[in-house]
This record gives sequence, C-alpha cells and structure tokens, in this order.
Amino acid sequence: MKSILRKSLLGLTVASILNISVIGNAAAHCDSMDGPVIMEAKSALSKGDVTPLLKWVPESEEARIKAVFDQATPLGELGSEAQESADQQLFATLVEVHRASEGAPYSGIKPAGGIDPAVTAADIALKNGNIDSLVAKITEKFEQNARERFTAALMTKSKAGDSVVEGREFVKEYVQYVHYIEGVHNAIAATAEHAH
Repeated sequence: MKSILRKSLLGLTVASILNISVIGNAAAHCDSMDGPVIMEAKSALSKGDVTPLLKWVPESEEARIKAVFDQATPLGELGSEAQESADQQLFATLVEVHRASEGAPYSGIKPAGGIDPAVTAADIALKNGNIDSLVAKITEKFEQNARERFTAALMTKSKAGDSVVEGREFVKEYVQYVHYIEGVHNAIAATAEHAH
C-alpha cells in the first residue's frame, strides 16, 4: 500500500510541477537543439557512427536514418554551409521520425534554451543516477500549490452565504482548487495507464 501511495504521490507531484497543461509539451524537448536527440546526433556525427541514433527511432525507420546520416557524414570538401545543411537535414529527419513514433506532430527544430526546467531536472536526475532531490522539489511545489488553492477555497467558503458577490468569490476559488486537484489526479491516472 505504501508503494502505491508513493507512486501516486510521485505522479501527482510530477504533474503539479509541470502545471498539468504543459505535460503534452514535455516530450517536445526532443525537438530542441539542446535536447537529447539532437545532442546525441551531434555526437554520432563527430564519431561517424549512426548506431546510437537508432534507439530513437522504430526499427522500420532505421534505413531512412542511416541514409540521411550517410549524407551528413563529413562533407568537408563541400564546405561548412553544405555540412551545416546536411547536419540540419539529419536533425530534422531524426526528430520527425522520433516524434512520429511517440504519436506527436513534428513542428520543426526549436532553438536551444527552451526546454522546460522540470524536464531538464528530470534529465539531470537520470544522468546523476539519483532522483531524491527532484522528488523533494516536486513534492514541495505540489504541496505549496494544493495548500494555497485549498486555503483560498476554505477562507471564501465561510462567507459564501453572505451575499451573491461573496458566493461568487467562493465559487471562483472552489473551481480553481477542484480543477487543480482533478487535473493532477487525471495526469496520474493517464501515467498509470501508459505504464501498463
């Protein structure tokens, strides 16, 4: 039971720090110039080895990625503009295929620096092999948000019957509180469904 509760709290807090509405965008960090897909593509190009890139795409798309990679492999004799163009074609194709495999649309390569801080923190935790600090920060953020919404709803509830204006103020706070909790819960439920 404790394990289930911890998993639920973790899902709840992850959804919270991502502010529920940006969960769909979290996966979009793969289309950023400083995201993991393109960073790995740059490394693969420098080593001349396409193999590390193949994990980002379905097996059915390996040949396509290999072909684009071969076209981008050092074109020094053609100049830096040709090389940059070939590299960008590889990045675009790789990201497009990866995003399609996630069921997400491709909308171009995004500049570096736009990755959501929560996604960056998740990547750092994975790199460091320890999620404790991330979980603590997320849990703290969820608790703060939930308590603020709860307190506002509770404070306005006591005056809700005093007048229509006071009643509307309560309803406004109540809706924000309930929708926040509902959104976090739905994010957890969706996460749990994807895990099975």
